[in-house]
Amino acid sequence: MSALSLLFLAVFLAIIAHLAVRRKALMLAGFFTIFPLVYRSIDITVLDLFGPMYTRELGAFVGGNFAAPVFIYSALALVVPLMWLFPDKGRRFAAIARLRPVYSAYHWTLANFAFAGGLAVIGALAVNFVLTGTIPIMQGIDRIAYAMSAGPVHSIAYELNFLLNFVFGAFTILPRLNGRGFDLRFALLAAILTAYWVITGNRFSVFFVLISFYLMPAALVIIARAAGRIGDLDPHLVGQRILTSGVSRAGAILGLVLLVSGLLYNSYYNVRDYREPLHEIEERVLVQPVHLWANAWERVDFENVADPINEHAAREIFDPIDPSRNSTIQYLMTLELGYFRAEELTRLGQAYNGGYPEVHFELLGAWLPFVTLPLAGIVTAWFLCLFLKLLYRNLILTSVLGLYVYFGITLHYTGGMLTFLLAPTYWVKIALFLLCWAIERHIVERGVQPRIALHRRACDPAASAA
Repeated sequence: MSALSLLFLAVFLAIIAHLAVRRKALMLAGFFTIFPLVYRSIDITVLDLFGPMYTRELGAFVGGNFAAPVFIYSALALVVPLMWLFPDKGRRFAAIARLRPVYSAYHWTLANFAFAGGLAVIGALAVNFVLTGTIPIMQGIDRIAYAMSAGPVHSIAYELNFLLNFVFGAFTILPRLNGRGFDLRFALLAAILTAYWVITGNRFSVFFVLISFYLMPAALVIIARAAGRIGDLDPHLVGQRILTSGVSRAGAILGLVLLVSGLLYNSYYNVRDYREPLHEIEERVLVQPVHLWANAWERVDFENVADPINEHAAREIFDPIDPSRNSTIQYLMTLELGYFRAEELTRLGQAYNGGYPEVHFELLGAWLPFVTLPLAGIVTAWFLCLFLKLLYRNLILTSVLGLYVYFGITLHYTGGMLTFLLAPTYWVKIALFLLCWAIERHIVERGVQPRIALHRRACDPAASAA
């Protein structure tokens, strides 16, 4: 059985390697959801091979139960639809942009407003940081402890980190997408925000979000070049050519790895001062991301075909301890720890890792998830393609609002969340997205008309003579 788990992992990693080498645009666009599925697939395979292993969060041994193949299936349920729907070599993107979108004064104005807004956010964070009077990275203050005293400005910026960085990334590449150079003002804002998260004691997750969403729009530059929409950077933009060279990208990746490694070391050895930091890191990296799935797999009953819907799970998930938090994790924690301990941890703001694909099997039994998992993957892949296509057509505000809607969908993959669909605010986001699409499309396409008229005049000698 363990050999079969290893075989499944080898095939999955070979597919991911293919995407990293041959489908770079897809990997950049989907990195936020693909990367956790990759490392969790490795983790659950390790548990299959070497488990059971002890996890202190659950106070039990987990793993060693052939849980990897189905988890890898759940990962492929997203990756395969992405491979199917996401454009290859720009052909589909070229088809949806038959009328070349115009980069106009409207976009310059938006970029300037966005830059001013970004400066205002960073300025507010700087003022708030000074007022708190502490430097977490220097004083050994944990990020969670700092967040409790830093106030709403810090908390809101942390929660909207994904949106800020997508905006920075989108405006960085927008002029490049239209044959000009990158707008490096927004790269500077992203760099300053990165420095802020370093100083305030963060270690991994915030940087993962930052990089994932800042680089997501860069997938369109790869596609635009493949589709022939743009060429190489202007030779006069020497600085930009250096910054975007392969050597610079490799150096940035190495620097980021070293930075995060240093922050993790500081957190485990200095800030939290664990008695056995290596064991803590091993458990945190290899076991905790998948321990809920390993136990959920034990509960799957393949003999129950007639009545697969778990009504108790449905009640607990849709009527949770704390409706403002991820209800799937609350339910899974209740199963593992008991109601009162799960309630105590939830009130303290603590949540365990996992939720996907556990929620499918907890709610729908053993067989239905093999259908619902690919359906969820198709919806996710389709919407990711949709809002990036809108950015490709220079509908940048619509794309940003689309990203806001898409982020709710990604919560299903990061924590098994389902109740985001029930929140009225989520449907308000969808309505704003559709309204903005209708308005911005009219604004941008109005700029296309003069270009069409000039093209017709150039091709019609009689019109030109008139």
